[in-house]
Amino acid sequence: MKKSFEKIGIVGFKDKSADLALALEQISAWAKAHSQVQFFALESLKGLVQKPIRVVKESGLNNMDLLLAIGGDGTVLSAAHIALGHGIPILGVNAGRVGFLAESRVEGLSKTLDDLLAGEFSTRERMMIDAAVYRGKKCLFKQTVLNEVHIRAHAPDRMVNVNVVYNGTNLTEYWADSLLISTPTGSTAYNLAAGGPIIHPATPAVVLTPVAPSSLSVRPLVLSLTPKKLQIASAVERPLDLVFDGRVTYQMNPGDEVTLTESKAVTTFIRMRHTGFVGALREKLGWTGKPRLS
Repeated sequence: MKKSFEKIGIVGFKDKSADLALALEQISAWAKAHSQVQFFALESLKGLVQKPIRVVKESGLNNMDLLLAIGGDGTVLSAAHIALGHGIPILGVNAGRVGFLAESRVEGLSKTLDDLLAGEFSTRERMMIDAAVYRGKKCLFKQTVLNEVHIRAHAPDRMVNVNVVYNGTNLTEYWADSLLISTPTGSTAYNLAAGGPIIHPATPAVVLTPVAPSSLSVRPLVLSLTPKKLQIASAVERPLDLVFDGRVTYQMNPGDEVTLTESKAVTTFIRMRHTGFVGALREKLGWTGKPRLS
């Protein structure tokens, strides 16, 4: 795929990484030498960007040809929600710690921009989940996520007790500290830390991972959402908090139900030729099937 990138948006947060300033310096220098490409930075970067980069509000990034997400995976998630509904591809630039979603490095950013201009990249689409909260037949709230829906108790220090229905059939009743429903993209985030499996990003599935379940027989479960759905409601008269991609929290009252389906929307990531999912497993997660030798 070869695409012309005439307008590039920059997403980042000043308090997140010391490498962010270095990345912006490289972009500024590169932009001065390539006047055919315009750069627009999210207003959270005001005071840190240099000319010819211009600062705009979040809505000003809705018509970009590409979003550069400079930071860690949280920054990439923020870029994904800006891109949602606009079909804007995202290139993650790792200025965080692990940065599993951020494939490129700050140190080689100028070369990465050269490669983008030359069309030396490919694209990968990642599935998303549509979540809708219902009270009877009335829809109260909607949200689309790239990583996960996290269901936890609204009251502190309480466990969640939820009923899960899969495509019209009762699946199980979970009793745990919380419950994660993760996409393949989210499988390397909180899901992985909670003991859930890593799912290849091309797999059209979600994983249900109970966090600290009360029963030893309960294990993470991988399910297809094509074209099926999950319906989840509290099994007791207590409200639940739904946390979407760690960004948005919604309180679901007793009697309400959240329905999860595969979204028609996808997040498109730019992939440089020297990177890939398997390489990221080895490099960023220290993936190995054998003991390390001293």
